[in-house]
Amino acid sequence: MRITVTARHMEITPGLREHVEKHLSKLNRYNEHIMSAHVILEIEKFRNIVEITLSLKKIVMKVKEATSDIYTSVDLAVKKLETKLVRYDEKIKTHRFKGRRREQI
Repeated sequence: MRITVTARHMEITPGLREHVEKHLSKLNRYNEHIMSAHVILEIEKFRNIVEITLSLKKIVMKVKEATSDIYTSVDLAVKKLETKLVRYDEKIKTHRFKGRRREQI
């Protein structure tokens, strides 16, 4: 997976980049078809905003989270992506075998 990190109105520290890459690399266990991830880190007054765009083989998932701490925003955004990936995988699995009988599988 290719990870791109962009910052608006702030500097990206090596620790922050490492934190983002470490948490996003864990998403590969939910879906192996993840092509790339684009992370936008932004500061507005008292809010730290994280926006993650995940490109899979057939779809694109977007998540946005804002808190007072940038590391917490990253953690919550990745947790949202995990739930979206799990729901997507369950949807694909149940839809695939919906019309077939068990004996044919």
